[in-house]
Amino acid sequence: MFALLDTEQQKDLLQYILNRENLSDFPDIFLCTVSKCHGFQNGSVQPLLEIREGDLYFCLEERTVCVGGQEIELTAKEFDALHLLIVNKKRVLTFETIAYHVWGEEYIDVTPKTIHNLLSRLRQKLQIAPEAPEYVISVRGVGYKFDAGI
Repeated sequence: MFALLDTEQQKDLLQYILNRENLSDFPDIFLCTVSKCHGFQNGSVQPLLEIREGDLYFCLEERTVCVGGQEIELTAKEFDALHLLIVNKKRVLTFETIAYHVWGEEYIDVTPKTIHNLLSRLRQKLQIAPEAPEYVISVRGVGYKFDAGI
């Protein structure tokens, strides 16, 4: 089961998991993912600011994206879409989910074609060389996912 959680819900869930006395209820892979993704160190939760996936570097705090050491200029919507996809790596996100999280309250007027155009431009910008992986993968008729191919 997968759920998209806002930042506050993520913190609440993480605190719940970390405060459990019996962590054997959770699979090891889940605990490893939680500790790695949320920077769990010395009992404190650090925000997820930097992500590295192969040649791709994503920094939320500085709002920068680099591929192969080359900085990629993204619009605010492109950056927000990449952020949504990268933190939900390998999960297929529907057009509606992407619209809701990228456009906020205005998502009702967003069509799948608008999302396709946005992610098409994002793909082109991330594809700096023919041998570079396609990070943004289209799932026909459903939506998109992020996969670094690693």
